[in-house]
Amino acid sequence: MKVLGIISEYNPLHMGHVYHIKTSIEKTGATHTLCVMSGNFVQRGEPAIVDKWARTRMALNAGIDLVLELPVVFACASAEIFAYGAVRTLHNTGVVDFLSFGSEQGELEPLKRIASILHEEPDEYRKLLKKYLNEGYSFPLSREKAILSIINDLPGNIMSHSNNILAIEYIKALKRLKSDMQPVTVKRVGAAYLSTEMLSSFSSATAVRKFLQDGGAITDPVLSHNLPDFTFKILQAEITGRRGPVFADAFSEIVLHRLRTMSPEELRNVPDVTEGLENRLISCSLRSGTLSELIDMVATSRYPSTRIRRITANLLWGVTKNQLKSFVSDDRCGYLRVLGFNSKGRELLARIRKEAKVPLITKVANYRDQLSGASKLMFEYDIKATNSYVLAFPDPGQRMGDQDFTTPIVKTD
Repeated sequence: MKVLGIISEYNPLHMGHVYHIKTSIEKTGATHTLCVMSGNFVQRGEPAIVDKWARTRMALNAGIDLVLELPVVFACASAEIFAYGAVRTLHNTGVVDFLSFGSEQGELEPLKRIASILHEEPDEYRKLLKKYLNEGYSFPLSREKAILSIINDLPGNIMSHSNNILAIEYIKALKRLKSDMQPVTVKRVGAAYLSTEMLSSFSSATAVRKFLQDGGAITDPVLSHNLPDFTFKILQAEITGRRGPVFADAFSEIVLHRLRTMSPEELRNVPDVTEGLENRLISCSLRSGTLSELIDMVATSRYPSTRIRRITANLLWGVTKNQLKSFVSDDRCGYLRVLGFNSKGRELLARIRKEAKVPLITKVANYRDQLSGASKLMFEYDIKATNSYVLAFPDPGQRMGDQDFTTPIVKTD
């Protein structure tokens, strides 16, 4: 058995994702595939366009054998924490041989060089990082400038691309964990990750979401040309059933209420809130009528909109900085929450049961018996995130709580 691991959001799963899965299998000779997928909220601080069970069905149709959920406290966090939490989840299965990820670079060596500096943090890097931060640059840009000052023969703009940034973080996480998983990268094809332009094929997930958010019809041929047939049918069923699409502005009233009723001291404890940002958030919440207006008003070059979105998303389930720090620092903290599998996934589960380093959760009702301490608290944030997410379903009749307990694992042949 050769096991391929993939970290994903599939928001929604498109042709580029199918290409990545197929090419990764070819490159590694994998016999089984396992993915760790963000649940109902994703790394950019937004709700997924359809829920985690619908996107699990997409993954299983695309060639993934077993889907595990990435805990929301990692899924909706900085690139560094997102990557570390996801790689640690794969590592904790005890069965993954290869970790494959897309990148604009398409080759590992320069990504590994950058990851080594970020992992080791030599004095020269620390001094340069501090220098650029003091000059008012954002942390990501300060880090990029520091790296490029140390390694001057890197390809241009290597750290300016979203998938490269995550790839570097994945490699860094492998080093931190001293993992035996072998990194593999596949060059990204089609539109850029954040491109909003709908193409004839291989459009980005961002473009697909924007098309729907702008009122595009699910029946428009441009969607069927950009999505695998199974993704199109699953999206169509969710939208027809009024369980989607879900967009961030659906949470406007909840988030604005939270901000308008929290004290600065409380808000200061939310992840990513630093340097007096709590006061700016509260002040802007009093002058905003929607979440989009709030984010536009708060965001600056030093505080990118994605960071503000993550802050507002974390308000929905209430995780604190200290809790997140403890989840990250404690390598024993974690679990493997199964969202779906096929017949090969069943074989993977049998092996994981023997070799996993953390509990395997196949029945949510049993989590209190299987988990304790920080792991139990972390799992309960996943439940809270789902309870918040379903409030954005277009059909009020679909918004009942505790759907983590009532929705079965997705199983296919």
